[in-house]
Amino acid sequence: MPEAKRKYYFLSETEAEFYRALSTLIIPTGADPRVSPGAQEVGAVNYIDCTLFDFPREVQDYFREITKLVNEKSRERFSRDFPEISDLDKDSVLKSLFLDPRTRERAFDLRSLALEGFYSDYHDPWYEGATAWDVAKFGGKRISGIKKDWTFLRVWRDFDQKKEVEG
Repeated sequence: MPEAKRKYYFLSETEAEFYRALSTLIIPTGADPRVSPGAQEVGAVNYIDCTLFDFPREVQDYFREITKLVNEKSRERFSRDFPEISDLDKDSVLKSLFLDPRTRERAFDLRSLALEGFYSDYHDPWYEGATAWDVAKFGGKRISGIKKDWTFLRVWRDFDQKKEVEG
């Protein structure tokens, strides 16, 4: 039950597009999305949206400023916003931010948020495919049986509530 038209809690549609482009660049989809999903498939943008929604205002503003910075750098170099340029050009924009000591930390913070949206083993509540831990074959005696509880994120609470009402 994909919820592609779902409204975001914190991100504007433009910001969601930015984080989708960033996450997809950092964690691309493999040859077979059912076996090797990327950030797009598991819904990393929804994780980012819900996480930022719950952050204090100063942190929200910080991440909004970073997205503006990346888009400004993208327009400066390629005359278009970050989500609209090629992956090679996106990589070039991010690399320039990583190499500049004045912007390095902010670029790392963006990257960290995207990585967390995938490698924390998050997945949207309606997603039924492989997750990051499946792809990495992360398991073992203490990990394999863990049922992850994502209900601290609003998208999961709303999904569960909707299921209760419908069912």
